[in-house]
Amino acid sequence: MERFCKKWMQKSAVILTAFTLFTAGVSAAVPQEVEAKSWKQNLDAEEWKYSDPIMSTVYKDRRKESKGADSFHEAESSIETMTKADVMDHYLDRNNRRVTPYTLIRVVDAVFSIDLQAISDLGAGKQAGTYSDHVLERVREASPKPLSDEEIGQLSKVRVMELYWSSFKKRLTAEERYTMINEIFGVNLVGIAGLEGSGVALFSKNQWISQYDTDLFIVETGSDDVDVWVYPTEYFKQQTGLEKNPEELNNRLTKLGFSYSEEKGAFYYADPNGESVPDNFKGQTLGTIIGFIQEQYKDLLETENAA
Repeated sequence: MERFCKKWMQKSAVILTAFTLFTAGVSAAVPQEVEAKSWKQNLDAEEWKYSDPIMSTVYKDRRKESKGADSFHEAESSIETMTKADVMDHYLDRNNRRVTPYTLIRVVDAVFSIDLQAISDLGAGKQAGTYSDHVLERVREASPKPLSDEEIGQLSKVRVMELYWSSFKKRLTAEERYTMINEIFGVNLVGIAGLEGSGVALFSKNQWISQYDTDLFIVETGSDDVDVWVYPTEYFKQQTGLEKNPEELNNRLTKLGFSYSEEKGAFYYADPNGESVPDNFKGQTLGTIIGFIQEQYKDLLETENAA
């Protein structure tokens, strides 16, 4: 009897140990299961800054970088602080093998809300006659037939991008993608990504390139980037009671070559040679306005960011 009791107690101990290990394994697995469900439920339940495929890809990368330590909401907050350029790079580099010119067009639209296809269809953006020698050489290299400068200028911008892209015969780096888009479409995505929170909205190529509810001034360019307007937003008017640009801002713009246009009802600049305004002039204009906002109206930006 004593021997039986001892064997029974040993078996019980083994069973208890196995049950303890099993339940520990189950409890350890629960957080992962909950996290997985949380991700799917959150995708379905909330509206995101970007589309589900982009959020999912970037989210997984952020979790991988933190070795799974970040919760869903920590990873979400991390994504929210990333620039649009960083988000696009994460997505495209993760899917690099499958990236095509048309993939890039879709992702630029999804992340930046900029429709490169529409720019191409309208013939808007950088004037075809101002393509750099670099672009012309790459297009000729990839073209199945000889093309003159004039013939290249008659191609749609999307077709120019296809030929330019295929001339590389390799994956494009993020920097090469940005250069290509800027040289062909006249859209500087890196610069545009930096406009968030600056107080400056940008309307160009017949569409909003960058726009937020609390922007203070609008920079508008014509479809071919030859002319530029600067005027206040409705939000600025409501907050300050001013209906036009402050005099000090106009003085600074005047030094860049702007002047008031009665016809346009705004401070206006047109390239004297009828060519697309160069990037350095755009940069000077945006930098002048952003600097003015930081000096004179930074409190409006800080108030809204705090809210």
